Amino acid sequence: MTLDESIQIKLGASRVLVAEDNLVLGELLRFNLERAGLRVAVAINGRDAIEQLRLEPFDLLVTDYEMPIFNGEQICDAARRELNLRIPIVMCSAKGLELDFRKLNERYSIAKLLQKPFSMSELTYLVKTLLREPVHFENLCT
Repeated sequence: MTLDESIQIKLGASRVLVAEDNLVLGELLRFNLERAGLRVAVAINGRDAIEQLRLEPFDLLVTDYEMPIFNGEQICDAARRELNLRIPIVMCSAKGLELDFRKLNERYSIAKLLQKPFSMSELTYLVKTLLREPVHFENLCT
């Protein structure tokens, strides 16, 4: 088995949760990540995202910042503090310039903050890269 084949097998087993309240964007994210060989679930609000994280094992979380019921920061807080998850998190926001990435990273070890609109190929590449590489959580507050 080649290195590329073993990476593809690992990625194919990877589960990604997409928390996105825009139904069209959520399905577009699902389509592109599944096309890249990943298994994807979509949550349309913060409560649903936290519940899915609680009930199912995921390898990576992609979350919008502005979500109904619980926002992206509250989802990250629940993932890290309540559920003690050590998975990469990618946050997306139309308010990317207004958010303090350094503060979010210090609190929740956010892997990347993507400003909307973003390229689907950029997000797919980022997700695949994060799933291949070990993630360090030394900045994570408990």
